[in-house]
Amino acid sequence: MRRKREVVEGQMFRKLGPGGGIWQVIAVRKDGLGTQHAQLQRSDDHKTLKTLAVSALLDPTQFETVAEPQN
Repeated sequence: MRRKREVVEGQMFRKLGPGGGIWQVIAVRKDGLGTQHAQLQRSDDHKTLKTLAVSALLDPTQFETVAEPQN
């Protein structure tokens, strides 16, 4: 049975594939339909942001977890 994972602020993910980079979650929000989206900031260029559906971020063919948030 698969466990549903959560994405929270502070987590870091590596985009798989060429030129993927390391991304940190800076916000998690729901849209009007209830779909969760994560706003990400590139770790080596803090001005580069992107927003993705949490389901895409949790897809192991696209991203891998690098670090959990620091408490």
